[in-house]
Amino acid sequence: MRGTTPREIDPAGAQAMLSELFDAGADRLAHSLGVGRRAEHVARALDRPQLLVTAAYLHDVGYAAAARDTGLHQLDGARYLRSVGAGPELTSLVAHHTSATVEAGERGLDTTLCQEFPAPPGELLDLLTYCDITTSARGETVSVDERFAHIYDRYPPGHLVWRSMQHAEPGLRQVVARIERRLERVAR
Repeated sequence: MRGTTPREIDPAGAQAMLSELFDAGADRLAHSLGVGRRAEHVARALDRPQLLVTAAYLHDVGYAAAARDTGLHQLDGARYLRSVGAGPELTSLVAHHTSATVEAGERGLDTTLCQEFPAPPGELLDLLTYCDITTSARGETVSVDERFAHIYDRYPPGHLVWRSMQHAEPGLRQVVARIERRLERVAR
């Protein structure tokens, strides 16, 4: 599967990759599939490219054993995807989703992240982040309040991820509110 020739990965290929990398029934798989399904809806509603859907399915690939390296799942996932030939648009979306630079800063990897993977255009990144932050660990659509409550329950106060999410939460809530307003407008 590894290669150096850039190749397009479509949503079906992304789902196949996930099924190879994660155990059936694992929360990470359920969440990734749920985020992908959420992105399919958003992409249709807002007429966005399939790249958004593919990135949504693969956004947490950095948690897979085959990809884990630095502990920053966004960076690890982007590196893994690059190693299998994914293009820069996909890898940069995965690298920067859901305020990755905040956690990267906590880990001392912010310069590495930004040098290896330039930030993608804001709109697709915001849409990907929206899909992630409104999907539960089991893949169900949830409110942003429910998602943050689950994250804070999952990690103890003071944990690096807990601190990162505390710092990123106001901006993430703004992204969610902005995308929800856009989706409401198109639904009318």
